[in-house]
Amino acid sequence: MMNQKDLIAKFLNLEDEDEEIVEAWKLFIEAQKALRDVEARIISRREGDNVRRKFIRYMGKHGLKTLNEEKGLKAHECAIVKGGEGDGDKVKPLNELDLWLLTDFGEVCALWVAEDFKEAGGFPDTIIAFLKDPRVDDRLRDRLIEKDKERGEKLLKRILEDRTAEVTVHSLLVKHYEGEGRLADAEAEYKRMLTVTDDEVVWANYGAFLEKRGRYEEAFDAFKESFEVCERFGKGETGLGELVRKCISRVERMKNLEGDEAKKAREYHEAVWLLDEVREFAEKRFAEEIGVAQEEYRKEKGIEEIDFGDIFDFLNWFLFTRKFGDGRTPGIVYAEEKGLSEELKERIKGLGLPVKGTFEVVSVEPASFKFVVKNRITGEEYEVRGDAPDIKEGFTFAGNIYPWGDFYLTGGALRTRKEEVSSDEKVG
Repeated sequence: MMNQKDLIAKFLNLEDEDEEIVEAWKLFIEAQKALRDVEARIISRREGDNVRRKFIRYMGKHGLKTLNEEKGLKAHECAIVKGGEGDGDKVKPLNELDLWLLTDFGEVCALWVAEDFKEAGGFPDTIIAFLKDPRVDDRLRDRLIEKDKERGEKLLKRILEDRTAEVTVHSLLVKHYEGEGRLADAEAEYKRMLTVTDDEVVWANYGAFLEKRGRYEEAFDAFKESFEVCERFGKGETGLGELVRKCISRVERMKNLEGDEAKKAREYHEAVWLLDEVREFAEKRFAEEIGVAQEEYRKEKGIEEIDFGDIFDFLNWFLFTRKFGDGRTPGIVYAEEKGLSEELKERIKGLGLPVKGTFEVVSVEPASFKFVVKNRITGEEYEVRGDAPDIKEGFTFAGNIYPWGDFYLTGGALRTRKEEVSSDEKVG
């Protein structure tokens, strides 16, 4: 049985690191666990303080120090180094999520490093329980696969060799394939999944996958399958059923569009999907920064709290207007890390310069996701794209519209179109 220090060294790829550094990380993780145990009232505050002081004393005795974002690392990284080794090749940054995994899910980490998954005690039940637990942060689930993508894929496939009906595992494998751009593998996995389940969420997610590929006829059929399952279980009018009905309406309109209207409608939907990814990226990468930004936003707007009506305006401001010290917004950080085209980067930058006013809807074309609005003060008209079936001519609204190529998006178009439909799966 692997001891704690060996597990830490192997899971964090520290087997060639100095013994003092490995021991320091072991004590760091123990201190983190003690902090959690104090909060959960498993141990007393005094016991927790003793564990923390043990870590601090060890660091001081061996001339070690911690590095984080303030010392030039990325927002999700940290490092422990010798006192005089603050930069260069000596620094080995670690992903904070790996430390969380070791702190709270040591058994899962031990299985992850096993030479043979199937021969390891607790496989696959321990991994499956972790992946399906609704209390587990999504970032930790994703990190277990992304930490070493080849190994993560192998782990998921090993589970499915014996547990072919584990929908959660199939879904994570699909997500992995999509993230790698292996769309043929992703579709094949969807089809395998649908041979072992008639789950309405799986059908809906497959429909969303096909829609993003522009395969509207097939997407329409997949969404219909999902809706029929919802109806069988009395969920056709609420929750997922209501969402899927909107998806059916959307792809039905898309498959009937042609020419320039089809092109612009497609651009609109691609913008929604892209901006949804930007939001998810920022929420994972800049969680602490969002907290700081909320206080700045309250002061700037002169409000005491960010209520429900302000949430989306705040998110848009944080993503596309508020800049970090290097002059970039979270939207631009995402664009650069994903290697987006210069055209898309310019469009994302443009979202930081919305047009604010009170607007009147002067015409509506639901079939092409198009409506025209007029600024009631200046009289200037704007072509807007959005999926707003309830909007009517003569409606007025106050707020922002955001430039995107040849048309504008409403603030709502910058909101996520995803809705929670189960404890661990979502529909796009």
